[in-house]
Amino acid sequence: MTTLTNDIDHWTGELRREGWCIIPDALPAATIAALDADLADTFDRTPFCEGGFYGETTKRFGRLLSRSGVTAKLVQQDTIMGVVANILSPWCDTIQLNVTQAIAVHPGAPAQLPHRDQDMWAGAKGETEYLINVIWPLTEFTADNGATMVWPRTHGAEALRSSATPIQNLP
Repeated sequence: MTTLTNDIDHWTGELRREGWCIIPDALPAATIAALDADLADTFDRTPFCEGGFYGETTKRFGRLLSRSGVTAKLVQQDTIMGVVANILSPWCDTIQLNVTQAIAVHPGAPAQLPHRDQDMWAGAKGETEYLINVIWPLTEFTADNGATMVWPRTHGAEALRSSATPIQNLP
């Protein structure tokens, strides 16, 4: 087997077991820095969000593929595409990109309420995989800048249970 195939199998297994994974060095740091530079002006011009869920000290905007050519490298990264295909292909015959969005959480922003993006779909909970979220941090994740919290092993059939402890500081 190729190294890519081994990587895809490894990360697919990790995602299936834990419900999340961090793939180190998926792209060179220079690629992420280039995207950050391409989006800097848009972040500066974007107003803060409104409402508790989106955060009044948070900025977010979409259409990243049209804002930076670097975005294509992120959404087409081979290992991630392989993992996504492994997880979602039993449930669909075509993989679709749902959204590209940049988010900047500023100091003092309250944490978002715990939620599962998949809950917006009407299908049976805990049985079908509808989506996979991929997050590319442009800066280090910290509590001060709104680091994403994850609840390991609360996916699949476990999504129907309510007891879970989050991981607050992702590596």
